[in-house]
Amino acid sequence: MLLLRVALVTITLGFTRAASSSECCQFSVKGGGHTPFPGAASINDGVTIDLAKLNTISVDKNANIAYVGSGLKWGQIYEYLEPKNMMVAGGRDSLVGIGGLIVGGGYSWFAPQKGFVADTVINFELVVGNGSIINVNATSNSDLFVGLKGGGNNFGIVTRYDMETFPFDKLWGGIMVYPASTAKAQINFFTNFTNHISDDPKANFLNIWSYKQVSGTQSIFNVIDYVAPVVAPAIYSDALAIPDLVSSTMRITNVSSLTDELSGTSTLDSRYIFVTTTFSNSAEMYETAVNISNKHLEPFKNTTGLVWSILFQPIPLIVSEHSVAAGGNIMGVDRSKDNLTLFLVYVTWLEASDDQKLTDAAYATVEEINAATDDLGVTNPFVYLNYAGKTQNPLAGYGEKNTEKMRALSKKYDPRGTFQKLVKGGFKIPGVETVID
Repeated sequence: MLLLRVALVTITLGFTRAASSSECCQFSVKGGGHTPFPGAASINDGVTIDLAKLNTISVDKNANIAYVGSGLKWGQIYEYLEPKNMMVAGGRDSLVGIGGLIVGGGYSWFAPQKGFVADTVINFELVVGNGSIINVNATSNSDLFVGLKGGGNNFGIVTRYDMETFPFDKLWGGIMVYPASTAKAQINFFTNFTNHISDDPKANFLNIWSYKQVSGTQSIFNVIDYVAPVVAPAIYSDALAIPDLVSSTMRITNVSSLTDELSGTSTLDSRYIFVTTTFSNSAEMYETAVNISNKHLEPFKNTTGLVWSILFQPIPLIVSEHSVAAGGNIMGVDRSKDNLTLFLVYVTWLEASDDQKLTDAAYATVEEINAATDDLGVTNPFVYLNYAGKTQNPLAGYGEKNTEKMRALSKKYDPRGTFQKLVKGGFKIPGVETVID
């Protein structure tokens, strides 16, 4: 019944129009609401379709499929699956909604084994612009199947995700905290680890540098996840040898425990911004990025409530190999011949009066890093949609061939342009011709 209501609302909004799009009923679609900039999943003068009540989940153990409502958050899914010794490749923060993460591509602890999260979707149940409810998979509407994997909210409202499940019990993981004085060892480990994940694809790693105004210190957080109950696998030996460990939560645990721990580091009650870029794995570029970030941080160290963080995340070639094997996605990461580093600057603060200067500083950081990647010959066009800032253009980073595919898919499945013109949130496909002007 709720799915039918979503379809009816979409029909009404898509076809209730006057002479121009400015007079149409504009709307937004809200899943988990994790995207930091205003308007991504909300609207002032229009209708918000909140998917929170699409919160059912069931499994078919024989077919290895979980049927997941798009209003759920990852923590809810893990808590349902873990007693059954089942798992899906999903988000690393319990509070993140499943919908936005998947249509933005999605990265999981299982990426070196499974590819992007979107690559593990077997079927999308989708409400398109005319209100029709369709299934999108490898055999039904198969052209759109690739487009939904990384294409954002450009083609409709996904109401259910049918995801691959697999047997799973425990992992070894946690967070290890170090002083910034261990920088050289951190850089060397990250670079070598990224180049050797394919040797042990159970391994994954996040490296986060974080400055907190309240303490006046910068710390390095190593988030380790080894998706098997094995303590201290050899691939982490150099990381575990880094001296001056401040604290550690490493233990044998389950996925929900680790994702809850990462949720506890979030500051979603603050004002915050994401800006991102990607470059080929390089120790020199890593060090350069840290130096550039610290330069732009310096003038704002005394800003009330400031937390200035940068994140380095491996995207090894093996991830794209899994994507291709699963039928491909629209993100174009498979064009790269190098292991990649995904970089994020993530800034949080308290006062509205600091909005513009900190936003400008975050963008300036990434702009200067992009210039440095050009100088060092490690540039990569990929802009991860789920980390992108409001004025970034992640779809352009997918490559013109994939952008043209998205234009054709939009014309076929949303010819009026409901999701290009009436839905204001998200990143739109450039150059799409629509009936709604």
